[in-house]
Amino acid sequence: MTDPALVGIIANPASGKDIRRLVAHGSAFDNNEKINIVRRVLLGLDAVGVSEVAYLPDAYGIVERAAATANLQPRLVLTPLPMPVLGYASDSTEAAQRLRDLGAGAIVTLGGDGTNRVVAKGCGDVPLVPVSTGTNNVFPRMVEGTLAGLAAGLVATGVARNRPGQRRVIRRAARLDVHIDGSPDDIALIDVVSSRQAWIGARALWEPSHLREIVLSRISASAIGIASIGGALFPQSCDRCFGAWIAVGDDATGSSSVMVPIAPGLLRDVPIADAKLLGHGETVLLGMGRCTLAFDGEREIEIRDSDTRVAVRLDPRGPRVVDVDSALVAGAAAGVFVTSSRSGEGGGDKGGKGK
Repeated sequence: MTDPALVGIIANPASGKDIRRLVAHGSAFDNNEKINIVRRVLLGLDAVGVSEVAYLPDAYGIVERAAATANLQPRLVLTPLPMPVLGYASDSTEAAQRLRDLGAGAIVTLGGDGTNRVVAKGCGDVPLVPVSTGTNNVFPRMVEGTLAGLAAGLVATGVARNRPGQRRVIRRAARLDVHIDGSPDDIALIDVVSSRQAWIGARALWEPSHLREIVLSRISASAIGIASIGGALFPQSCDRCFGAWIAVGDDATGSSSVMVPIAPGLLRDVPIADAKLLGHGETVLLGMGRCTLAFDGEREIEIRDSDTRVAVRLDPRGPRVVDVDSALVAGAAAGVFVTSSRSGEGGGDKGGKGK
């Protein structure tokens, strides 16, 4: 094992609590459950020799409470990032920037697509291990906290890394770059949507009649939310290097439609006027007119000038993401999980934990 390394934790206390618990059937992740998940992450990090964890502090004390009953090794130092916490999404971006500047080997995030979007704005090339605790979870996946901690630790210590001829441990995800009137304005990890609603309001999108145009960074058959439309339209392109542009139709025009899970437990028919696949590096111009722009499922920007031009580019160089399965395979191949009590006994290619 290489020298012990720093791992960051960004646990969003606000994730998993938006209006889709009322209008759909989204799961509620309260902060006590996040404490349980973080505790298991810390135990996984501790087991593979990580010596320092730096984390986003929050008013609820998620990481501190998790550590209090985890019985961690004394060598594992937990350090809150020295930053003001304002209770806004920008907290996660600043935390990610600070972890990047500290040289973190990996960052474990707890949240949904929105949380990981703001983290991606600041993390640079630090690999992410996204643990799903949000509503729309296309970017983060459901992964057990212990396994997430083990994977992050194996990457941070250098045991698990990309090697020629072996399973890729770290993959580059695509992102969507948004330009307004020619200037870079924001990014999304999964989808950019122009909504017919002219105000931000409750932010979340769940009604097909509110949708105008959609740009996706990926095509997946198992996505939830707006991104599910891509898999329904282009099943032959699922999990390939494609995005998509989709123009939502009007029921009155007799457009064809697709039935999708537009929110957890909420299935809707979405009328489709037009759609096409996008290749990496391709840019689309959205139709002009008053609207709101939503990024990864939440309305963020009001476009009030009908002459405003919005362009969205599918950029292949988004955040780096750890493949948990591949990281654990690499750890096993390195003998990290093998402890031999006597010479000649035990399995694996190398006897001795952490050799």
